[in-house]
Amino acid sequence: MGHFDYIIAGGGCSGRSLAVRMLPYLRAFNKRALLVDKELKKGNDKTWCFWEKHPDTFEPIVYRKWDRLSFSSSFIDQELDIQPYQYKMIRSEDFYCYTDDQLDKDDHIQCINGNVEELYTKKELAHVRIDGALYTADYIFSSIPQAFKKRPDRYQYLLQHFQGWVIETEGQTFNPDCATLMDFNTPQQVGTSFVYVLPLGSNRALVEYTVFSEKELPAEYYSAALEQYITEQLHCKKYSIKAQEYGVIPMSDHPIRKQRGRIIYLGTAGGFTKGSTGYTFSFIQRHTAAIVEKLIRQGDPRIPPVTAQRFNTYDGILLHLLSRGRLSGEKIFSKMFEENSPVQVLKFLDNDTSILEELQLFSTLQKKEFALAFLRRTFKLMGIN
Repeated sequence: MGHFDYIIAGGGCSGRSLAVRMLPYLRAFNKRALLVDKELKKGNDKTWCFWEKHPDTFEPIVYRKWDRLSFSSSFIDQELDIQPYQYKMIRSEDFYCYTDDQLDKDDHIQCINGNVEELYTKKELAHVRIDGALYTADYIFSSIPQAFKKRPDRYQYLLQHFQGWVIETEGQTFNPDCATLMDFNTPQQVGTSFVYVLPLGSNRALVEYTVFSEKELPAEYYSAALEQYITEQLHCKKYSIKAQEYGVIPMSDHPIRKQRGRIIYLGTAGGFTKGSTGYTFSFIQRHTAAIVEKLIRQGDPRIPPVTAQRFNTYDGILLHLLSRGRLSGEKIFSKMFEENSPVQVLKFLDNDTSILEELQLFSTLQKKEFALAFLRRTFKLMGIN
């Protein structure tokens, strides 16, 4: 049996973010940590996007950033000045290399590959079984998804699924200074869908087709949607595909435990994927930074919620509307961006607004539909159908 002060189970975005942020604390207090992941992380298998006002820990590996975004639908077409925010893009390949470099040169943390078979708390210690071997720690931080039984009679369950192509065109197709946050000029029959475009140059960009629905689609559907968008919306007939990515993100208002005994959950496993948008990266950074701050101050990583509970209610109402098809995502987000400043919208989507700011934003939306969704979701949570 091996003992560490802390064990991080899962070496994805949240596990590595916490590990890197913990390094100064581990050195200062002479603590030891273990990071375990099932497989070696490498390659550019995903892209993380987020917005922030000030540079943070992972600023050195921000691949591209934009001060302007565009939003398009069948209702509006806007270019948005988002300053003082910047919209940023990090490639997983750069993230893995950077975090490997930070962790490999520090003796206070050990990184291993192995299968986490069991996590539990016993006698004031956290226990983890890795490939049959038992390890203990004062606390375990886990980004391994928790098993729970779905309750569709109470909660909403959607998926955000997407396929992206990095394409290279023959002409100067893109404006490198402006990224497309959402373009709803896509077929909406399968669910709320949009494309976002992240220009990497005047003739190169990541073009990603995204759908909110209960089920994934056949592989050929994503390809057809991307081909149609590139041809009809970007007016580009000659291009080559340089890289591809595919992903699925759960979007739900099902309550998720943040902690169980001496096990603290991170990332999507801890409910830090925003239920209504799927954005995760900035919420991971906020959570892991708060953990380390508490460790430095008190030596205890258990923290209160990093965002107010009311934002989970807002997400649940939006998911209820999308699940019932009462109001399309295109109409909701179009109204939101048309009637409010982009800075206020991003602040709201970042769970960072005051109640007064939220009331002002809500007054610009489809009040009747949102009020009915609030009541119906409340009755659903109470078991009244």
